[in-house]
Amino acid sequence: MDGASPAAAAIIERVISYLDKKTVRACETLNKTWYTLVTVRSVRNIDTHILQLPLRIAHYKRKGLLGSARALTIDVSFVEGFLSPAAYERRVREAAMLVRKVPGIRTLSVHAMGLHSAPSNDEIHSGVMAVDCLLRALPQLSTLDMSECPVALLDPSGASLDGLTQLRHIRWFTLGRNDMTSAAALTRLVSSNTQTIEAVDGQADITDNVLRQLCDARKFRRLNARGSNISDDSLQMLVRARGSQLTELVLSDCTRLTRRSIGHLTPEHLPRLQVLDLYNVVVTTDTYQALFNRQMYWPYLRDLKLKAALLHVSQQRDERVNDDILVAIGQNCPRLVALRLFGCHGITDAGLSAILGNLGDLRELVVMHHAEDPVSGAEESEAEVSETVTSAPEPNGLLLSLPSINDIWATIPSLPANAVPHRAPPPSAPSTPCLSSQPRRGFTSQALQHGVRSRRFNLLNLDMAYDSVCAEHLAQLSHLQVLCGRVITRHAKSLLESQFPKCKMMVWNID
Repeated sequence: MDGASPAAAAIIERVISYLDKKTVRACETLNKTWYTLVTVRSVRNIDTHILQLPLRIAHYKRKGLLGSARALTIDVSFVEGFLSPAAYERRVREAAMLVRKVPGIRTLSVHAMGLHSAPSNDEIHSGVMAVDCLLRALPQLSTLDMSECPVALLDPSGASLDGLTQLRHIRWFTLGRNDMTSAAALTRLVSSNTQTIEAVDGQADITDNVLRQLCDARKFRRLNARGSNISDDSLQMLVRARGSQLTELVLSDCTRLTRRSIGHLTPEHLPRLQVLDLYNVVVTTDTYQALFNRQMYWPYLRDLKLKAALLHVSQQRDERVNDDILVAIGQNCPRLVALRLFGCHGITDAGLSAILGNLGDLRELVVMHHAEDPVSGAEESEAEVSETVTSAPEPNGLLLSLPSINDIWATIPSLPANAVPHRAPPPSAPSTPCLSSQPRRGFTSQALQHGVRSRRFNLLNLDMAYDSVCAEHLAQLSHLQVLCGRVITRHAKSLLESQFPKCKMMVWNID
């Protein structure tokens, strides 16, 4: 693709935004058209410190590029000793006046690289003033990104947010918290943009009031409420009002959600859903079975992330994420690209084989912390500890969500039994799977005997001891970028290295 036609140029410009700097520099050397497209892409984003913004705008104006600017990435950090607070404020207001003369700016990203964890009063005052001036100077914004800006720089009154009435995408503060000020400001901002808002990445600042406002947003499609304190009623209200158009739903670490709302996240209510993240949501296995069974067909689901649910209380003991759920995912999620299962007990070779043998578009597969531990009663002890940790009430009545050692352990490849010296726990301490001195059984080559339908993997992380049989199956892939696991034999390692010389192997032990 040489980029000569307008359609090709539009595609190339869209692709460049996903490339790293090294690849972009290589693309500049292809031909004159590629060089022009790469240059135009970088020109459209003005990335500078707010004190240098007047010089950058003057440079764009001198080169005739001022009309091509579409995005503004500004550093508002205050450097003590360089200018007095009064001089800094004067320079900032002058820069904001010049920004008004660039009508093409639609995206604003604010960050403060120089601010540390305990900023001084001058730093906070100068940062608040800079953010306020920028927001007042750009009422035509469609995208606001404050994710790399400390929440201390938010004006408590929120008056500067009232002029923003055309926002389509909002990425809210993730650095620090200031009581409920940022959550109230986000609610106020969403309320002013219900006619245009399409995506909200508010994470812990998403409240029930925000979800109620989003019920009236006719164009709303994507929600990231990671770590928020939303309730079942507000989530059900949003799903009933806007579920038919939602494409992304991130609910990880939402400890107040139960089966009453999670059980309604079905293809019937979310027919266009593409991303679903239920990591660390406290539900039982039967809730997962209600979402993923042979009657539930997810035609557009591309990214799925689950964590082990609580054991279902019944006479017949359920496993945390069992093979039936994986078989249903393999059959009814044909477009799945990324599947991540953390702390998932009860998965056998049959369940993993159903995933690998049915999903042809799969590019990332993570299955952490296999369940078949030889320690009797280990899972009961872990379940009791998990229930105690996740449901302990705080003084203010909120649920306390603290990660256990097994949660942390589940985020890294499993260590072999001989990698860490074993120390016997005291008799009163409950035994946990990750501290057991006995070897844990992982997946075997039987999971690959029916073949791997997908030919390309960017990440393959399985609780498996890779032997020669596994390596022969994986060698049939056309691309393998990262391989993680517990153990790999030397013959399997040499075979995979010869087939994929650029593959990064993050395996704990070589047998």
